[in-house]
Amino acid sequence: MNEARIIGVVSGKGGVGKTSVTVNVGLALKELGKEVTLVDTDFDASNLGVHLGQYDHPVKIHDVLGAEAEPEDAIFRHSTGVKAVVASNEINRVEPDTELLRYLLETAGQESDYVLVDCPPGIDTTVEEIIDACDELLIVTTPTKTAATNAAQIIEKAKRMHVPVLGTVVNMSENDPGRELVENEVQVMTESDVVAEIPHDDKMKEALFHGTPLVHHEPLSEASLKMKELAHSLEGLQYSKPSFAKFKRKLGNLKEAVSR
Repeated sequence: MNEARIIGVVSGKGGVGKTSVTVNVGLALKELGKEVTLVDTDFDASNLGVHLGQYDHPVKIHDVLGAEAEPEDAIFRHSTGVKAVVASNEINRVEPDTELLRYLLETAGQESDYVLVDCPPGIDTTVEEIIDACDELLIVTTPTKTAATNAAQIIEKAKRMHVPVLGTVVNMSENDPGRELVENEVQVMTESDVVAEIPHDDKMKEALFHGTPLVHHEPLSEASLKMKELAHSLEGLQYSKPSFAKFKRKLGNLKEAVSR
């Protein structure tokens, strides 16, 4: 298998849907036939397992970074087909040393095409160390001035650290220029290309409630299609929306409404 692309999915602030992007783009890459491993490095507020349906593997990333377990013990195959490494939600598990993180990511990469690293928000020393362990970065923001400002700070830090930035994902867009930034404004503020603009989708909350990632829960939703388009772009492929996706989506919503 080819050497994996180790991509850190980063945000300057919390609440922008970084974990959702990590999981759903990972599943979209899996649909393209790629082997994908998702790694949760948000040590203080782990949510990767929640997005995978409250999945709780007995060996956590904390155990590997604390030299209490080998990477292979923490990597597991999820029912969606991707592999994953989850973090602990126990409040007594302190933020671990990241010295062994690169070793864990490289081990995961031996059997993967992609290793997607769900990074914690912010720009503290731990985040810098996690960024440094990645080969490339994907920045997630929302179309607000605060989020874009924080995203710009992360990108500036990445440039100083010489870690390549693939671009910025604008998440939860409502396509309302009167209340939020437009794509060009985000690009100017962050000095990076917007590689995807994912619309706000009420189905995302529903998918999280059911413990099923959006691209599986509602594969024809606009947000799902954008996640799949982003996965295609990572592979250098052109994406074509399924025929009559909009009509099928409306028909599905109608059937759902009738069944209530």
